[in-house]
Amino acid sequence: MGRDGAGAGRDPVPMGTSLGRGGVAGCLWNGCLAVPALALLVVCGLWVGLAVAGHRGESEAHGAMARQAALTRSRLAGSARDGVLLGTEIDRDVRTGRVLGPVRVRRQGGTVTVTARLEGFGPGAMGRTEATGCYRFRIVAVRATSARVPDTSCAAPASALYRPPGQVADDVVAEVRAALGKGGVEAVRVAPVWRTPGIDVVNVESSTGKLDVTFRLLEPGVSLRSQCYVVDVRQAPSSVALRKPAAGRCG
Repeated sequence: MGRDGAGAGRDPVPMGTSLGRGGVAGCLWNGCLAVPALALLVVCGLWVGLAVAGHRGESEAHGAMARQAALTRSRLAGSARDGVLLGTEIDRDVRTGRVLGPVRVRRQGGTVTVTARLEGFGPGAMGRTEATGCYRFRIVAVRATSARVPDTSCAAPASALYRPPGQVADDVVAEVRAALGKGGVEAVRVAPVWRTPGIDVVNVESSTGKLDVTFRLLEPGVSLRSQCYVVDVRQAPSSVALRKPAAGRCG
């Protein structure tokens, strides 16, 4: 009788109600931890995505650098095909791609060794991924090889990198003579030598069978200093002459 009276004023409690109230189990049941759990999943997903993107970007950057090395090797071999590899040709072959810092050239007997730091780029989560490496190219006759070498090999002293303007001018004359022999004055006008880094064409004067090109050679590391030259080209009789112009000719 007492038990019936004590329980007469209470509502029955449905089974399972305690699982929806209070405690971790109850919070999970009601969904109050859904937002933090979702946020954690998003953060983890972003972290994994960044890690994957970074690895892919680094791999693509190194691949681009390796392709650049292969292309440079091929260009050097092509320039050496005529039996002579000029300094101006090396400047174009190497610097056409992405190069960091100076290019070191060493000649010993019939072997030309070129050392340069190349770079490659790949995608990145916050921009792009960069890879750099020092490469050594050896050219013997018409065969060129390349190899990745320690970065210290690219740390050459400035004295070993400088080429006197007179040597560069001699290379210009050699290339001009070769172009003249192949295609006359017009071939000289569009010769690759004028696209060599460090050679700045100031003026071109032409007439029938004649071409005078005024150019300056920029000294490495000294942007405001240069050496001025004029190359006089005549088609008949065939001749190429180099001279120093009057002061002020190069501006």
